[in-house]
Amino acid sequence: MIEYRKATPDDASLLAQTRVQFLNEVNSNSTGDDNEELFINNKIYFEKAFQDKSFVAWIAFDNNEIAATSGLTLFSLPPNRSCPDGKVAYISNMYTLPNYRGKSIASHIFSLIMNEAKGLGYTKVILHATDLGRPIYTKFGFVDSKDEMIYYFKN
Repeated sequence: MIEYRKATPDDASLLAQTRVQFLNEVNSNSTGDDNEELFINNKIYFEKAFQDKSFVAWIAFDNNEIAATSGLTLFSLPPNRSCPDGKVAYISNMYTLPNYRGKSIASHIFSLIMNEAKGLGYTKVILHATDLGRPIYTKFGFVDSKDEMIYYFKN
């Protein structure tokens, strides 16, 4: 039976581990050479984010074995007409392990994280969708946005 619970700071390693699995799965060009660095950086991120309350997560377990994760990063931008309070929630870390897919676990954990955002007073929620996740997000009412551009500084 699947059990759902809100993540705690003690789950930082578990969240980092599943995030690395997710990143390896969605990035077909990944060789996995940077897995250790990714794990360490994500663990540090989660520890800090739990401490400063800028991150919330839910985890699904099947007999103490992880089945799925979700994450919600909370931040503020200058207020504007589409987001008058400037509060933005970013969904990430949505990952269901392969053996648990097709069992509505992702939909349930997604509804938990959406309820978390709403309960915290966030009216704007954004995410980047994978092909696997897109049907879940559109079912919840998410629409594509074409107004974002990205720039990366070279190291």
